[in-house]
Order: sequence, then C-alpha cells, then structure tokens
Amino acid sequence: MSLLKTIDPNPSFAPQESGPLPERLIAGNPTYKTWTQDAARGETIKTGVWEATPGETHSIKGELFEFCHILSGVIELTPEGGER
Repeated sequence: MSLLKTIDPNPSFAPQESGPLPERLIAGNPTYKTWTQDAARGETIKTGVWEATPGETHSIKGELFEFCHILSGVIELTPEGGER
C-alpha cells in the first residue's frame, strides 16, 4: 500500500461545513469547509482540502502529525505561552 495520496485542490463535490468547538474558540466567528478525499476506515491517513474564514482557535493535536500545504491566505501559529 502506498502512503502517497493525490489531492484535488478544486474538488467538484460539496464540502462538509462546520466551526470550532466552543471551548476552542478564542476570537472571531470562523467557519470551516472540509472536502475529505481519503477517509478509509482503519487508515491513519486522512487527506483533503480545508478552508477557514478568519478567527482564532486553540488547535489540539496530541500525538498526531499534520502536514499542511497552504494554497492561499495566511496562518499564524503560536505555541501556548510563546510567540508567533
């Protein structure tokens, strides 16, 4: 099984729409759209396209590894208690 996945940056199907959990919201009113392209049951890899409107949230990943390729826009990451 290959770990390489092809991602369509312009999916033709409707996204799942959501927002942050209330306990993770810091500021603003961000909304999210997710176009999941690989979510086979039991696999540890999940790929797709994710879109967010401006806002500030806590991101809690735990032991997960996440790779992001920013197609457009800006993201600022700040460790808790640290600097941007």
